Order: sequence, then C-alpha cells, then structure tokens
Amino acid sequence: MKKKILGVVFFSTVILSQHVAAQDDIPTPVVSDEARVSASSEVQSSSIDFGTPNDSSAPSASKNELQEQNDATEPSSQKSQRILRATVQVTTQAMYRLYNPNSGEHFYTVNAEETKNLILAGWYYEGVGWFAPEKTSTPVYRLYNPNAGDHHFTTLLAEKDMLTKVGWRYEGIGWYSDDAKTVKLFRAYNPNAQAGSHNYTTNGSEQALLIKAGWRDEGVAWFGSNIEPQDNQDAQLAQTYRPNTWYTVEGQKKHTDENKNWQTGFQWISGQIYYFDSSGNMQANKTVTDRGNIYQLKADGTLTSGNTTIEKAIAAGMTKVGKSPYVLGGGRTPASIAANQFDCSSFTYWMYQQAGVSLGEQTVTTTWTQQRIGSAVSFASMKRGDIFMMSNIGHVGLYLGGGYFIHSSPNAKFSTVYGGQAQPNVTLNPYPAYYDNYYGGVGVSRLTDILSKDPTDGNHPVTRTTWEQIQDNVVRRIVK
Repeated sequence: MKKKILGVVFFSTVILSQHVAAQDDIPTPVVSDEARVSASSEVQSSSIDFGTPNDSSAPSASKNELQEQNDATEPSSQKSQRILRATVQVTTQAMYRLYNPNSGEHFYTVNAEETKNLILAGWYYEGVGWFAPEKTSTPVYRLYNPNAGDHHFTTLLAEKDMLTKVGWRYEGIGWYSDDAKTVKLFRAYNPNAQAGSHNYTTNGSEQALLIKAGWRDEGVAWFGSNIEPQDNQDAQLAQTYRPNTWYTVEGQKKHTDENKNWQTGFQWISGQIYYFDSSGNMQANKTVTDRGNIYQLKADGTLTSGNTTIEKAIAAGMTKVGKSPYVLGGGRTPASIAANQFDCSSFTYWMYQQAGVSLGEQTVTTTWTQQRIGSAVSFASMKRGDIFMMSNIGHVGLYLGGGYFIHSSPNAKFSTVYGGQAQPNVTLNPYPAYYDNYYGGVGVSRLTDILSKDPTDGNHPVTRTTWEQIQDNVVRRIVK
C-alpha cells in the first residue's frame, strides 16, 4: 500500500543543534517537473518588504569598532592566525528566492537558470534572499514532496533521512551554510498550509510578522555570508518577464504584452480596460480622456463610464465572450438565446435588454433598424456604450472605450481577446448552399485590428482591412 507522505516533523532543539558531517558534493539538481507549477498570469501575491539580503534585525557595531576591540584583547599569536585566515578568499553564491502564487510555496535556489525557468513558468521572482558560501562543512539538503508538490531544506541529516523514508525525494545538496555563522536564516512553519509550509528568511521583521500571523518559530535553520558574490544575476533575473502577465515593479503595477514588453496607453485585459502611462505604469484613481470623453479610472485601474445602465449592458456582453458562436439570424428566439447563438445585431440588442433597455422589436431587429435608435453622434466623439455601424450598415458593434469594441462576428475568430489566436467556436451553417460554416462569435476587437487573421482567407481584402476603415460614420447613442 502506498504510504501517505507526512508533513515535516519538528525536531527538538537538541536535534536542531547537531553539526552534520560533510557529504560528497552533489551538483545542484534541476528542479523536478512536478515543481514547475504553472501559475495564473493574473494572480497577484501580497508583497512583503524583505529589506536587503542578509539584513539582520539586531543592531551591530561598526566594522572599525569591532576591529579596535579585537586588537586590544586578542593575543598576538591568535592575531597572526586571524590575519592568515583573512587572506583566504571566501567565494559565495547568490541565493535566489521565488514564490508560487498557486501553491503558496517559497523556493530557494543557487541556480540562475533554474530561477529563470521557474519565472517563465509563472513563479514570482522575489530577488536575492541571502549569500551562501560555495563550500563548507555544513551542507543544506534539498528534498521534494511529489504529493504536495513543494520542497524542504535542512542541514539535519536525521531529518533528511526521515523524510526520504516517508516518500520525499532527495535532490542533493542545494547549497552550504556558513560555518562562521555570520548571518542567521530563520525558519518558520505554517501548520495550516498543505504546501509551502516552511519559510526561510534573514529578515527578523519578516519572521516576527509570520509568527504573529500564526506560524511557528523553528529557530535558526542555517547561516548565510555577508560577502557579496561576484556572479550575482539578480538584475538580469529581475528582467525576466512572461508575456501577458501582471507585475509589480518598484511599487507600480505593470502588464506585459505578447512580446514581454510593458504595455502603454489603453489596454483590454481580462474583460476590463486599463490605462498605462508611457513608462508602463497602470493609472488609477484619476480621469483619462478618449475621443474627447472623460472617463474615471477606479482604484483597481479599471475604466468606467460612470453610468449604471451602460456598465450593466457591457458586463452582460462580457459573459458571452468566447462562449457564443456566430449564427446568422440567431439570438431572436428563447431557444436560440439559450444556446448562446447571436449575430451582430441580436447581440447588441441582447446586451441592452439585460440592462433594461429595448432597441425595438427583438424578433426583427437588424443593423438597419438599430441605425435609427437613440441619437446620432459623430464617430470622432463616440464614447463607451455607443453602437456604431460598419460595412455599409452590414455590421454593428458596441464601443467600450480606448479604441476597443465588443461584437459578434465570424471575423472575431481571431479577435484581440484571444491574443490573435482562434476562438474555440465553430458552428455548422444551416444554409450550406449560401454560406460556409461560422467561426468566431462574440469577441473584443480593436478598431485598428484587421478584420481577419485567418490564413485560409489568403489574399482576401479582409486580411488587410481594419475595422476602422469599414466604419460607416453612423453612431447611435442609446444612453445619454
């Protein structure tokens, strides 16, 4: 029968004070496949100020003061030995710290390439945790729990052996503890966590904060050095970003595009429109202007018209993005609506219907009937909530602001909402003699997007024409 893997057992202070004999050096292993947990691109972790690497909460005397005290009390024979030892060069390595927002695990490694791979897999990079000597008599063992998917680190040989017996995988020596015991690494345990139950830090304030929050203080795990390594790739790793992902850099929220560049201007992200300045910093709690119209950016950075009816209609439409196939003539009967089948005009009708606004008779609604509803405004002054016509009154969409609009169209197969990738909607055309099968459906596009990125369209004009180029200068304001 397969053993159930247990959590880490706490050791008494007697065991924790053991000095472990040196082991043969095992190369730093590549992280286990199971540890490469893909993290959500939109999840944000709470940030803690970890201070500088090897920070200590206790005050210390200056280097000159300590030297004067030692010179005054130290015998000459010991002083000569100390001077001899000081000439021996100590090589250290940067210890990189990462966080998995899915499992809650903090992970530590000396391997910069492993760090980069985890960042690209969705882990948050939290910088250098401390400096570790390259080789001492006290190794820090690295173990992996294949059931929980997290790692544990210890200098205790007995603890390592106990964990391997209950199913943990020994992954070798991760790094070494400083035998000079220069910088303390505090260890804390979270009894409520299923994974990532241990945290290691040089920061006394962080340790105290965790203890106050219910973590158990397990004392000093090992020691780091105060000598900075020559090969510290912290700056390079801090620039390792995933595409289409939120980040917080120096207190500013930013978002990358598909090329890992910081986005600027108006951007549609996960059903909302945000605005980023020229440095890529998300703006919040201020106003922004689009086509002469002033919008409010809320505390979370999302753009709003400030009108409850318009926002309710848009929110309803967003629930259909990627879930509603385009069907010509669909969306005009209860059965068709229940099947999420819409064409362009039935979809704009349905959105406003959910907000309590009628655009006429639903069973006969078309772009031609909707072009006369509401009041006329110019395309240049179009604002959030307005509907506008395209392709000789053959298509209609609802403007979201910032150059984006929501619509139901077979050409939305490759809409902005899918980052240029095909939507999962394919509908068999009930009239095959007249039309091909329908692709796409409800999606969000930019006015500057070309109508189709479908390779099967070949050299058709839709592959080199933007939505803005086919707009008809017919805009109707439904809600003033």
